[in-house]
Amino acid sequence: MGIHEIWHTSRRGTVLIFRELTLQNFGAYQGKHTIDLSVDISQDHPPIVLLGGLNGGGKTTFIDALRLALYGAKAQCSTRGNLNYGEFLSQSVNREAKIGEEAAIELVFEQASFNKSELRQVPISISRRWTQQPKNGRDILEVRVDGWNNETLTNTWDEFIEEIMPIGISGLFLFDGEQVRELALQDTPTQGIVDAIRTILGLELVDRLEIDLEVLASKKRRESSDTEAFNKLTEIETLIAQQSTEIELEETHKTQLEADLEQAKATFAEAEREFMRKGGKAAGDKQELEQSYQRLKEEADQQRKELLDLAETCLPLMLIQSPLLEQALSQSQKELHLQKAKAALDLIKERDRKLSEFIDQNFPKKYNRLVQEFLENELAQLEDESQHGEIWLGSDLDLVNALSNLLEHDLPKTVALASTAAQKLESCDRESSQIQNVIASAASPEIYQQLLQKKEEAASVCESLANELDDSQRNLALLERKLISSKRELENYGTTIVARGNLEFFFQSVVKVQSTMDSFRKELTAHKIAQLENSVTECFLHLLHKSRLVHRITIAPETFRLELYNAEGKSIPKHRLSAGEKQMLAIAFLWGLARVSGCQLPVVIDTPLGRLDSSHRLNLLDRYFPNASQQVILLSTDTEIGKEEVTRLRQNQLIAHEYILDYDESINRTSVRSGYFW
Repeated sequence: MGIHEIWHTSRRGTVLIFRELTLQNFGAYQGKHTIDLSVDISQDHPPIVLLGGLNGGGKTTFIDALRLALYGAKAQCSTRGNLNYGEFLSQSVNREAKIGEEAAIELVFEQASFNKSELRQVPISISRRWTQQPKNGRDILEVRVDGWNNETLTNTWDEFIEEIMPIGISGLFLFDGEQVRELALQDTPTQGIVDAIRTILGLELVDRLEIDLEVLASKKRRESSDTEAFNKLTEIETLIAQQSTEIELEETHKTQLEADLEQAKATFAEAEREFMRKGGKAAGDKQELEQSYQRLKEEADQQRKELLDLAETCLPLMLIQSPLLEQALSQSQKELHLQKAKAALDLIKERDRKLSEFIDQNFPKKYNRLVQEFLENELAQLEDESQHGEIWLGSDLDLVNALSNLLEHDLPKTVALASTAAQKLESCDRESSQIQNVIASAASPEIYQQLLQKKEEAASVCESLANELDDSQRNLALLERKLISSKRELENYGTTIVARGNLEFFFQSVVKVQSTMDSFRKELTAHKIAQLENSVTECFLHLLHKSRLVHRITIAPETFRLELYNAEGKSIPKHRLSAGEKQMLAIAFLWGLARVSGCQLPVVIDTPLGRLDSSHRLNLLDRYFPNASQQVILLSTDTEIGKEEVTRLRQNQLIAHEYILDYDESINRTSVRSGYFW
């Protein structure tokens, strides 16, 4: 299913839409202010209601008013802290309100049902009123349906709102930028998100069933036991309750340690990066670097000396082009041949004379003439070579042999040695330069000690938290074993003291039902987790628009920790994501959870674009806000949804209403007017 089809295909169910919010003397809103939040869901419509306000102008108060109207004393409002409900109501009354004047919040919403293509909308109004001294520390609640008071709904409001918008998942629909940033920084989801996931998975229902079953079994044991047995049962059950409380506390402690450890690891990683960036590593390795530099310098000097020694041999002859040396060798060989020819010319003439006389005396004349012509030609050619050849070099045989050996052996060998020495020298100089640069970047001793101390402290915190986490895990495992042992003792003891027959069958059935519920929990978790993984993956890829970065997202069933994988199935560490990508992942997580919850509720976001770069802002504007819900209420400063962003939303016809929360610091009052900053 595509992202744009998320809400349209679910019109068969019920959609909750906020129509109007009235604030009276609540927080900075002095007097009465009514804000129209309505959007038309019967056709394609602009889903966004945009409220702009500067920091401290009443944006957080607005979202607190929504929470308070819906959940009353259970509402997790931003300024409540550790105050009880009556104290919170008292301090939330506007300071300028007259004595005895009421503060009030009224939220009008509609449950729009789609049946057989017919739209049915039922308006429901919930109002809460109180004074600076609320009676019995409570507000006055009134619920009206279609304009008429409904006492039944007023008396059962907590159950009703839990059915249509469970408080456990409200954080998926009413959230702010800080919640997104906190979720982006942690590998393990916050407790609020864990509660929402457990609600979506239906685990809370299974837990309640198990508790109810255990209460029933305990009641049966008491009914069927005598006073002594009853006291023993009470003792065992008290121990089980104590052990369960200890496990809950230890699990909370373990979760906090895991979060602290992740934060400590991030701090250590940053300290390491700062240590490297500011020259801490170079300062720590300075002595070793200086030794390496000295060794390279000595090696370079050795190679220079070797080159100088080679320069005293035949190496300078490389300055002469090799053809010239080869021509010199050729000329020397010719001159040597010429010298030999001249030296042998007289001997050849004498030999030719004696040979002619011998032929005249012993052979017929016809042979004498042929031999004589041959000898004369040979002699003429030899005389011609000796007369026309020039001697420039005056080379002798030793010089020719030396030059030949130089060209064929000595010079190539010397050049090879010189080339090797030059390469080694270049390598030494290059490495020396690099080491010099590193040494130059080294931090001063004072800065080095500060950086090292910061890094070691971060490492020590990580080690300490890791040890604490190990201890906590071991302690938790021990507590769980003790609890299992106590429950087994309770079962065994109950079996020995209860009457046989139906009661025995009852307790056997309890064990079977508990086993069945445990299996059901596992199968339900696996099924819902798979839905969550698909939904979160789809939302993240849609928001990020980088199909190559992440191919699949998995969710650990125990911790609900996210794991990212690429198309090759290799894990992608979360720290490889940019800060903006981590926030987009957090938003995709919230969005995916909201989709799987099956609740079609308004999405209200305070400071929606904080600390995001321009590209990620555009992705939220174009891909998330128009599709997050049938109704999206954005509370933004002028630096988040700025002139460019609001113009883009207007051009795309996505805004149904625009308001400015105008805070006057001189009178400590926020007023609401139509329009936006631009």
